[in-house]
Amino acid sequence: MILPTKHVSAQHSLLGAGATILQFLDSPQTVTSLWERVRVSSNIEAYGRFILALDLLFAVGALDLSDGLIMRRIQ
Repeated sequence: MILPTKHVSAQHSLLGAGATILQFLDSPQTVTSLWERVRVSSNIEAYGRFILALDLLFAVGALDLSDGLIMRRIQ
């Protein structure tokens, strides 16, 4: 479920959800404001999945958290 496989498409993997989040993260935002923007995306689906994708992005070093704002580390 983290990575796409033969049975899990890229858009249904957490990596795909993370890619969607990075597309919406064009400026530093709070978790709430980012959630409000990405919740309309079909591959995010639920708040729990959104949080798991954020955790994955933070773990691989794609995100930073500073003063309550999430920002991209990679461009």
